[in-house]
Amino acid sequence: MTKFFRFISALFSPLVVPCYGLALALCVTPLAILPVNVRLVVLGISALLLFIAPLIAILLLYRAGFVTDPGLNLRKERTIPYCATMLCYLICACYLMRIGAPLWLPAIIIGGCLAILINLIVNLRWKISGHMAGMGGLVAVTFFLTINGLAIRPMLWIVIAALLLAGLVGTARLALNRHTPMQVLCGSINGFLCVYLCAFLGLIL
Repeated sequence: MTKFFRFISALFSPLVVPCYGLALALCVTPLAILPVNVRLVVLGISALLLFIAPLIAILLLYRAGFVTDPGLNLRKERTIPYCATMLCYLICACYLMRIGAPLWLPAIIIGGCLAILINLIVNLRWKISGHMAGMGGLVAVTFFLTINGLAIRPMLWIVIAALLLAGLVGTARLALNRHTPMQVLCGSINGFLCVYLCAFLGLIL
């Protein structure tokens, strides 16, 4: 089971989960009317900024000796990687605004950036789950699209799937002894509130 839980942790890494949320938004909202190639370009550039660039930054920090574990399991080593990731998120949000995306879409990314900032501050004193902040944000996206009538496709099973996946990732982090139940819970709440509230503000502004 350890290998399975490690696989789940990798599949739903905090670096890649935002890409899932963005892909979902491009498929279940009126943005789905855009040509497939346009949506793929937007998703590809966003993935480059949200996933590939932060991953490269972490690997470079690892090779330079600033990080001893690419998984960032040591609390004290998360500050610089988190700052680099936040910068990438802000660039991605600017990109989405520049191409004319509805404001709630880059607001989702800004919400993710805010969640990382809160995680960073908390991590100065106490370890909080980055994985669960990401999953909380993904659940928030499904709730946001559903509650605010932005989804043009049935969302019930998507919401249920997001909740079940969040539970699975939380279980994996606990089984791998990466976090305590409270760290998992706090990470989830942080990610959910930051993403949902920022997205909602982006919708009403």
